[in-house]
Amino acid sequence: MTPTNSSAEFDVMPSQPAQTTSAPREVVLTRTINAPRELLFEVWTDPKHLARWWGPKYFTNPVCEVDLRPGGTLLIHMQWPDGTISPMKGTFQEVVRPERLAFLNRAIEDEQGNPLLEVLTTVTFAEGNSKEQTVLTVHNTVVTAQPGSEFALGGMEEGWNQSLDKLAEEIESIKGGATVSGKNQTNFEVEPGKQEIRITREFDAPRELVFRAFTDPDLYVKWLGPRKYKMVLETFEPRQGGSWRYIHKDDEGNEYSFHGVYHEVKAPERLVDTFEFEGAPGHVSLETATFEDLGGRTRLTIKSVFQSVEDRDAMNDSGMQGGFNESMERLDEVLAQL
Repeated sequence: MTPTNSSAEFDVMPSQPAQTTSAPREVVLTRTINAPRELLFEVWTDPKHLARWWGPKYFTNPVCEVDLRPGGTLLIHMQWPDGTISPMKGTFQEVVRPERLAFLNRAIEDEQGNPLLEVLTTVTFAEGNSKEQTVLTVHNTVVTAQPGSEFALGGMEEGWNQSLDKLAEEIESIKGGATVSGKNQTNFEVEPGKQEIRITREFDAPRELVFRAFTDPDLYVKWLGPRKYKMVLETFEPRQGGSWRYIHKDDEGNEYSFHGVYHEVKAPERLVDTFEFEGAPGHVSLETATFEDLGGRTRLTIKSVFQSVEDRDAMNDSGMQGGFNESMERLDEVLAQL
């Protein structure tokens, strides 16, 4: 795992906090989690789930591929909040369902593809006090550590702790409960070969209020985009056939303009519009946002369809996920005030 500056903020459900022992070349973490080990094993091996929790807080994984067999490969592209991609390449050494996983991963490579940091990760899933409880142990042993890997070695323990926090949120999401931290998680689905991105997030607010935040100009400018930008909303006509245009400005005087046209506005259920970044004219995506009523809470699903896989990948690699995550956190704050 690659470190961030923030530390873990919560423990796993009402279970035991992580216990960690560190040796010069190993990190061992143990957590007791209130979920059957078959479910926990699935969350570790199904790429749909793995992509949602792998990596430190605020990191996302636009590529996650799993060939679950001894000798099979594991490929994860970890995306930093600034858009930087750090590939992690692994090879499964052992797969014993639902008891044990072992994989050798190359966390860092040089320009020639030689490993600077190789870690053998062994994961065991032991039954706890009941079949509904699992004692999870993650044992990381450093196999190769060349100059240039010091920053990752120094943050290995913190990075794994934050990743297991996200794993706990994924388990809670699957079980249908509230997230442990009290905050909701944004999930991105970016499948290889498809020209779309699917985003889901839940909010602790009724859908009428969430929909209003997308269509009220006074609220819209308070949450859309990273905090470092000032937003200027030039045109905003949330009705069928209406248009929109806004500009993001930073402290250095740089400006980034975007525009689109609404195809459908059906309150409080659905919004459909186009999206185009004026810095790359001609590359238009179709955005469909649906607002699902969860009985006082709301599930937001946004599906972005691009003109090509290349357009989709260019948008995803631009740091879109980090910026969108920050927007969703700001939207949470606006909804809480309302």
